[in-house]
Amino acid sequence: MSEPVVEGVTARQERAIAALVNETTIARAARASGIGERTLHRWLVEDPGFRAAYRRVRREAFGQAVALTQRYAPLAVTTLAQILSDPSAPHSARVSAAAAILRFGRDGVELDDLADRVEALERAQREEAA
Repeated sequence: MSEPVVEGVTARQERAIAALVNETTIARAARASGIGERTLHRWLVEDPGFRAAYRRVRREAFGQAVALTQRYAPLAVTTLAQILSDPSAPHSARVSAAAAILRFGRDGVELDDLADRVEALERAQREEAA
C-alpha cells in the first residue's frame, strides 16, 4: 500500500480532505468521497491529526489562490487606472477605482511598516538571546 500524500492521515481521510477542500458543503464532500457525513463531522471534531492535515491542505490551497491573485495584480491595477482616468466612465466607477487604488496603496504601506517592525523585534530578540 502506498504512503498517503497528506502526512498523518489514512488514504480514506486523505480522500475526505480532498473532497472537503473542493466541495462547498460537508454533505457534498461526504458524497464525493464516499464517506459518511457523520464520520466527516466526527473526524473534524474528534481527530486532531485529521484537523491538522485538513488545515495544512487548506493553507496550501489558499496559498495557491493568493499566488494567482498576485499574478493578476498588475492587470487589476492597470484596469483600475484606466477606469479612473476615463472621463466617459460613470462617476461612481471612477470613485470606486480611486478608492480601491488608495486602499491598496495604504494597505501596502501598512504591510511594509509592519514587516519592518516585526523584523526589528526579531532582531532585538536574537540580540537579547545572544
